[in-house]
Amino acid sequence: MKTHYLMLVFALLIGFTACDDDKNSVPQVTVPISLSAPDSVQNAVISNVTATLKNIATGKESTVVAAPNNVRATTTFDFTVTIDEGLYNITVEGDIAYTFQDKEWTSRVRGYKGNVQLTGNSGSTTPTVALEGFLYTDNTTTGGDFVIAEIFFTGTETPEGKQYTGDKYFRIFNNSSDTLYADRLMIAESQFQTVKKYDYTPDITANALAVQAVYVVPGNGKDYPVAPGKSILICDNAIDHTKANTNSFDLTKADFEWYDESSNPNFTDVNNPDVPDMDKYYCYTATIWGPHNRGFHAYALARLGENETKTSYLKNYAHAYTYNMVIGGNTYPMSDDGYKIPNSWILDAVNCSIKSEFVWLVTSPSLDLGWTYCGTVDKDASRYGKSVRRKVESITEDGRVILKDTNNSSVDFDAEVKADPYYVFK
Repeated sequence: MKTHYLMLVFALLIGFTACDDDKNSVPQVTVPISLSAPDSVQNAVISNVTATLKNIATGKESTVVAAPNNVRATTTFDFTVTIDEGLYNITVEGDIAYTFQDKEWTSRVRGYKGNVQLTGNSGSTTPTVALEGFLYTDNTTTGGDFVIAEIFFTGTETPEGKQYTGDKYFRIFNNSSDTLYADRLMIAESQFQTVKKYDYTPDITANALAVQAVYVVPGNGKDYPVAPGKSILICDNAIDHTKANTNSFDLTKADFEWYDESSNPNFTDVNNPDVPDMDKYYCYTATIWGPHNRGFHAYALARLGENETKTSYLKNYAHAYTYNMVIGGNTYPMSDDGYKIPNSWILDAVNCSIKSEFVWLVTSPSLDLGWTYCGTVDKDASRYGKSVRRKVESITEDGRVILKDTNNSSVDFDAEVKADPYYVFK
């Protein structure tokens, strides 16, 4: 899956008829499609829907335009197509307008189901086929890409019960069937928290994500290849943390680490010269950064725009905003600044929190329609050593793992799993 997706479910019922007086005639297929939006989406209206059925063996495609053009998501409508029996990949595309978190959104919608066996037996009807679909913006391309496979933001606890830092990490997974390059991938933490909502002005959510920390994989384009189904590990300090804390990990095998030059001698970073450093573009703190240890932010994986450099990014993507802070019935006008990442650059985004404190999603719903967590209450000590990890969707015939990615973190991730930077997906 690429960026800007939102789960939508299509119920595809496929019926067949054939001419009894001609055994060699091509079966005609009647395809009723029922569209239903997730519970968190209101007033969904689907329009301009088309369905494409591609015969895997012959490569022949049959495309049908659904009518009427403006259909509410709960409405069922029928259309027919004459098609040879065989094995098919089925794609449904259209436009959608909907309400989410009291705002109006518009986007494209695309659903896909592969390897659907269509037979031409007279009078037969196949079982219901569930299509997992996604909402995405117009600049989204189809096919797989990098996704966030695991985020370890909680840190660990020493045997003495003390909080240990420096061992946090992100695991990035190639969820496609092609070799991809990690060069210029961006790891970012959202500016705003999922546990505290204000009316920020300007509201850039539909087009960009406000961020307060941005680190970028170095490289010129093809320096860091990642094979299909493989991952890279990006961590804070690429050292053997078990020497200081037996409850931690040996991260010397990490692919990259982020390093901060601190202005405070009491808070200094550790650098492993044998592990490449991420390029630090921006961070709000003058000391050292680590993901929030209760996961109060969204974390995004993006690819730096074509022809962009650190200099051009810092020049063109600064973001200043204002909001009103209300405390004890008093209102205090506030202003702040940071940077932003266009939604069109973002490959994946994960809203994080703890169960008792979640308030809102800080990303566009086209990036993430849900959230995941470690910890059930604020400052829950049981969260240490736990991470959020993406689920396995399927395994191909040649053994390649495909991770679940519907752009709904509530669905795609297992919460509060035992952190393991070298976990083998299976």
